[in-house]
Amino acid sequence: MGTSIYHIGIQPSRWSVSQELTVLTQAMYTARELAMARMEAEADVLGADGIIGVDVRARRYAFSAEVMEFVAVGTAVKAEDGRSLRTPAGRPFTSHLSGQDFWTLWQHGWVPRALVLGTCVYHVAHLTFRQMLQASGQNMELGTYTQAVYDAREIAMARMQYEGNQVGADGIVGVTVREDDWVWGEHAVEFYAMGTAVSRMHQDMAPVSPQMTMPLSG
Repeated sequence: MGTSIYHIGIQPSRWSVSQELTVLTQAMYTARELAMARMEAEADVLGADGIIGVDVRARRYAFSAEVMEFVAVGTAVKAEDGRSLRTPAGRPFTSHLSGQDFWTLWQHGWVPRALVLGTCVYHVAHLTFRQMLQASGQNMELGTYTQAVYDAREIAMARMQYEGNQVGADGIVGVTVREDDWVWGEHAVEFYAMGTAVSRMHQDMAPVSPQMTMPLSG
């Protein structure tokens, strides 16, 4: 486990402009990275090859609206055959994949490298009075909102892909993109992309035949 209690700063924004709130983005990014680094340090002390099933979550406390705790929790694992699955840098890998997903990945010749993140806190511009009148009582796309949300998601995903490139991954699996508004107001939203960067280890692995499973509960 790793944790970080972080104070989130304040950044003013222009009412009529869609733009990234860089102070808030950096705070959310740094706090998560601190929690993950501490989780990784615990796994390193245990001599683990990596961490699977990683869950990175945030929570608030009643004593301050600007204070958030970021927690990273996962299960440290180690190979039994003496083979090291650590990253080329000698650190334990991190992955949000379950044990079953990790096994499937390994059987197909892939290995996790790192849990990669991308985040973007974005201010979505308010509609002008004329735009509000035009949209009143009609079915129509709100282009200002569409473009702002599209841009913010792309920024978050591009940053996640950049982290994947930094660890030399061949791809990213299990990607999710979440949106949270926290306490920044209805026009400020965080877009948070997360996935597991993976690399090809074995080129000659035979494909694994899928097996049918049946639940036993009635």
